[in-house]
Amino acid sequence: MPDAEPVSTSVPISEESAFAADFGMLADLVGTRWYGEPSQADAEHGQPADYSEWNWDLGGSVLVNRHVLADGSYGGLTYVQKNQNSGTLDYVYITSAGFRTSGSFTLNEDNSWTAYEEVTGLSDIIGVRSTGHMTEDGALVSESEFETRDGWVPGHTFRYEPTSKPMPKLVPSLEIE
Repeated sequence: MPDAEPVSTSVPISEESAFAADFGMLADLVGTRWYGEPSQADAEHGQPADYSEWNWDLGGSVLVNRHVLADGSYGGLTYVQKNQNSGTLDYVYITSAGFRTSGSFTLNEDNSWTAYEEVTGLSDIIGVRSTGHMTEDGALVSESEFETRDGWVPGHTFRYEPTSKPMPKLVPSLEIE
């Protein structure tokens, strides 16, 4: 069971950034680690739990999210940076499974976000759209849908809570489903 309070990650970080305002509520996640339980439907289909941690990089101009599935089979890094021309929060997601995505976040007035990303390197999924928000009890909930050549299909839903447990060791499986 996850612990109740977030902790600083093991990577040396600066919790201060002159750019924090550009990232809205996402900046509040810096220096925290989260444990995410998949929805019941996802768990019934074998989806492992997930760990996630947030940091600044490149002098606080880039927000970095690192996640690893609890079984260590898969992980990814997301790099988020404000696009100075458009004002959007653009990102690239690089995975241990050899595919990547790129897209943009839209921050909403209710402290939620929406995102769309194009997928490169998979034959069955060409896009992902997702939403996320903080709940009143301090959890982070994310939901996704996958765009296939035949249309949109349900993705994954996770509920994350702060944890002090260490990130799992990543031992990636190179099989892409």
